[in-house]
Amino acid sequence: VVSTGSAAAAVYVGWMRPEDAVASGGATAGKYTTIPIAKRRYYGRVQQAVHEFLLMGPIVAQADMTSGTIQGFFDPNGVVVVPARRSTINGQCTKVDCRGQEIRDSRYNDMKASMYLLGNAFRINQQKAPDNLPTVKAAKKFFKEMDAMEKSVRSKSPKTKDIPAVKHYAAALDILDEYLDLVELPPIDSGHYEKEFSTLVGESSRIT
Repeated sequence: VVSTGSAAAAVYVGWMRPEDAVASGGATAGKYTTIPIAKRRYYGRVQQAVHEFLLMGPIVAQADMTSGTIQGFFDPNGVVVVPARRSTINGQCTKVDCRGQEIRDSRYNDMKASMYLLGNAFRINQQKAPDNLPTVKAAKKFFKEMDAMEKSVRSKSPKTKDIPAVKHYAAALDILDEYLDLVELPPIDSGHYEKEFSTLVGESSRIT
């Protein structure tokens, strides 16, 4: 098992196709991912992350950052972001161990990666810098609040009564609604995120 266990940038490197990397490269990239393609690739991951983010709400309200649910959201080994794949050529194993290795990271880190990449696709042309996009601006505001919460949660001694962390979550909650509207997803109070979502690349850009 390989753990990235760091910032979302690790996910960008470990779980992007070449065209995805181009899409997030800014004005020098030469081309960018279209919105329908970005929706197929990232809608599932963003929606699942929102689902798990909202599940934390009642627990966060108790201000106990030692909670397993909260710790799990930020756990760098919490989810498989890249499943293990067999290494074969023409169906024949070419290595001692052909099972491959999975890559794991936290749900939050994958949320950061997928929110950024989805938001980056919502631009009119490739000359527009990602940081100037309303979608990316909203995502980064969300990351700022959640990074502060993560710092508290992943400290050596997380608090059982951490009011500042609760405030960061509450601020992030409001910003998330803004972001979801910008990327054409339902608001957090719609009931849409009460179910789980597949994080695999979808066959449709529609909301599931």
